[in-house]
Amino acid sequence: MMHSATMQCLLKVSELGSIRRAAEALNLASSAVNRRILNLEQDLGVALFKRTQRGVVPTAAGQLLLRHVRDTLGDYERTLDEIRSETGILSGEVRIIGIGSFVDCILPSAIVEFADAHPAMHFRVVHGDIGHVVRELRSGHFDLGITFLDNRIRELELCAKLDTGVGAIMASSHPLARRKSVTLTECAAFSTSMFSERWIIEPLVDSEFQRTGVEFRPRVITNSMAIMEAAIRARLGIGFFTPIGFIEDIQKGTIVHVPLEAGDFSPEGIGLFATKPALDSPTLRATIAFLSELFQDLQSRLDAIKGAGPDKRGQPASVDRAR
Repeated sequence: MMHSATMQCLLKVSELGSIRRAAEALNLASSAVNRRILNLEQDLGVALFKRTQRGVVPTAAGQLLLRHVRDTLGDYERTLDEIRSETGILSGEVRIIGIGSFVDCILPSAIVEFADAHPAMHFRVVHGDIGHVVRELRSGHFDLGITFLDNRIRELELCAKLDTGVGAIMASSHPLARRKSVTLTECAAFSTSMFSERWIIEPLVDSEFQRTGVEFRPRVITNSMAIMEAAIRARLGIGFFTPIGFIEDIQKGTIVHVPLEAGDFSPEGIGLFATKPALDSPTLRATIAFLSELFQDLQSRLDAIKGAGPDKRGQPASVDRAR
């Protein structure tokens, strides 16, 4: 490595919140990791971590130094990617964070396909809510993010998008299944299947239910997308999602997606976002190109479901296809 092992210690301690766990992950003695940090704190004249009974957390000075470390090591990894790409082999880590329905339902087979084509690459893929995805991208912890479109996300690059909105997902035999659109108040007359955190529809719930005075009657409450899908397929209740995670069932006719009458609330699409440094990496450019094709395929399937034909609007200008 061209860079100090102290950088690796700082990152691992911050990530795990524990000197002991960081030492185990780095295969070092706890005393060695602690000594590196103490020596650096002495050199700088400031505390980098606040030590508590539960572990350690970065101080304000520690956050500043960690940002420099992440930028330095991230730039180093991108430089290595550039060097390796000269041989025609894509390698390195791809870090993706996205909303649960996309990560759990769409990405598994796509990542397997892409990884099979590039055996020297490795992947870190996690899911989170809207705010978590954006925060993790802004912090530099992840390179690519998949979340709802939001015009407030200005510092990230939009590389691809899907035109789709949140609607009521239900079995095709449900009494509301033939409606062209529904309100949450109408859905509340039936059992629902809800996520523990209703972050997708919370704004609409607050405004509409305050006016109508109704409440949901959840039959299933979960934070698991797998359990949610099973509950909806078993007709235990209405869920509220985009059709993305249910495309196969919708095409088979067993599940329907009924748009919500949501005024200005409903997000008008899902985007593939990248940090600006990610666009400098051949490995990440190749990943963006692959995921952009996946988005185009999904858009065609969504348009076919709506009977709208192929998407005429195309995708946002993004990056050149990597070698």
